[in-house]
Amino acid sequence: MNQERRQYFRINGKVALDYKIITIQEMKHSRLPSQFEVSPFFMLLTELQDLSQDSSYQLRKISQKEPAIASYLENLGARINAVAQAVAKSDVEFDNLSTHEINLSEGGLSFSNDVAIELGSYLALKIVFEENLTGLLLYGRVLYCGLADEKGYKIGVEFTDMPESSRMIVARHILSCQARDLQKQDNDN
Repeated sequence: MNQERRQYFRINGKVALDYKIITIQEMKHSRLPSQFEVSPFFMLLTELQDLSQDSSYQLRKISQKEPAIASYLENLGARINAVAQAVAKSDVEFDNLSTHEINLSEGGLSFSNDVAIELGSYLALKIVFEENLTGLLLYGRVLYCGLADEKGYKIGVEFTDMPESSRMIVARHILSCQARDLQKQDNDN
């Protein structure tokens, strides 16, 4: 197992996940998978999070000099996100996606599957984090496939050619889940 992959923080959780086995030529054809039909709203929250991340530095600078303006801009951003979530929630079709228990890091994911997938296979992945309806389209390569139990296989996938913006979304999701788990532990104690 690649030692660098083990350096990432990992979480367990549920996501809506779809995959398609593709060729390396298909992967090289486009930066993001085009094997899935997605509406314009699928990536809306992802794009908004990217823009929010890009503007967070400027917002911090503004807040040092003009806290009232910074507060107004944060409020405006929250409104835009609320509208975008409502639109995305009404548009995302969870019926077409199966929910999987996964183990996720910035470097890849593992999930249980009914059928084996050949080692080295390339996958187009569609992932939806149901908590915030953020969607990702990514490529991956199967690193391992082993019998998990009598019902299925454990598939390990390494993300390949992952855009930085997608890596940041995965990182934020992991941090958010870890913070939620810590808060839950504190409340239980």
